[in-house]
This record gives sequence, structure tokens and C-alpha cells, in this order.
Amino acid sequence: MKVKRIMKWNINYKIDYGKKGIKVKTVIFSHPWNGSFNKAILDQVVKKLDETKEKYTVIDLNKDGFNPVMTEKELSLYSQGKSIDPLVLKYQEILKNTDELILIFPVWWMSMPAILKGFFDKVMVKGFAYESAKNGIKGLLTNIKTAKMITTAEAPKILLSITGFGITMKKANLGGVGIKKTEWIHYSLKSKGKDEDRKEFLEKVKEFVSE
Repeated sequence: MKVKRIMKWNINYKIDYGKKGIKVKTVIFSHPWNGSFNKAILDQVVKKLDETKEKYTVIDLNKDGFNPVMTEKELSLYSQGKSIDPLVLKYQEILKNTDELILIFPVWWMSMPAILKGFFDKVMVKGFAYESAKNGIKGLLTNIKTAKMITTAEAPKILLSITGFGITMKKANLGGVGIKKTEWIHYSLKSKGKDEDRKEFLEKVKEFVSE
């Protein structure tokens, strides 16, 4: 029986590739500042997953030093579903063994941060995350049953929805790779960061993760 540890600097469990059906939750965190409210959200998510004894891993894109820029060589391999970036290969291995994806990130300029966009560009390649189909594309990461987004921004959730951010994430970015169900909660920083507002949202995060 072969037991392999993936991304040992971030992961807190072992995956037995000799047994089928072992799936985990994967948290993708995209914020550069350790003192941010997004980091407080991450801490709350991890705390809840530990309390419920979930198997999970955290991909901290900034801490990992992930390069979101696609090179000419990487682009030449895109349609083959291949990569020369070792982090990309490790992220893909994790996604193969994920049944729930949790994304934590700020919304900047009505979109995801560049480092997270690079994750989708470089990791979710053709042949790995999707394939061409008669009427568009067919998602291949159907092992990921649910995605949960936790975002922050100056703008309220209703404005992000009106501008198409929510539907793009749900139907294109996540739905396009085969994730059929996406849930989303959002914290608007227009509340001026009052402690009681933030504490209330962090409690909401705990409930959201455990649903």
C-alpha cells in the first residue's frame, strides 16, 4: 500500500492512493497581508475544520510564492494539459483528491486578485480541468461536488451580483471545470470594520463552512 504526502508544508493529512473514495476539503487563500480580515477568515475556517476533524489542506498562494504569470513555454503546453511549474503539478494533484473547494479572497476591481486568476489560468488547463465539447466545454473536475466562496470588498454583494462577478465565478470559472454547486457569502468593508460586524461575520463563516 503506497502512502504519499502532498505539499507537506501545508497539508495536515496523508492520502492513501491505494484506497478509492478518500476525498478532502481544499482551502485556497489569496491575500498577501497576514494582518488582513481575509486572514482572520482563513483562521476561522481552519479552526472550524479542526473542530470537526475534517481532512483538509490549505493552499496559500502568496505564501507558496506562486507565480501567476504564464510563460511562453507554459502556454505551449496548455492544450496538452501539461505544466513545467512544480507548484501547478502539486496543486493539480490536490484538486484530484478534493471533494469541496473553499475560496477566500478579496474582490479587487470587481474581480479576483491577479494571483488567483493566475491559479485558474495555469492550474485549470485543458485536459486536466476541462475538455472541448460539442457546445462549448465539459468540466472534468466532477469529483469536486461543492465550492464555497468567502469574499470581502468595499462594494456590497448586490453590486457585485449586478456587475456579473457572482455569476461569472459560479458558471464560468467554477462551473466550467465541472463544479455544479457554488455557495457564496460576502463581507462588505463599507461597515467600516466595526468589531461587532466582523465578529458577527466570522460566526457566519463557521456556520457556512460546516453546512
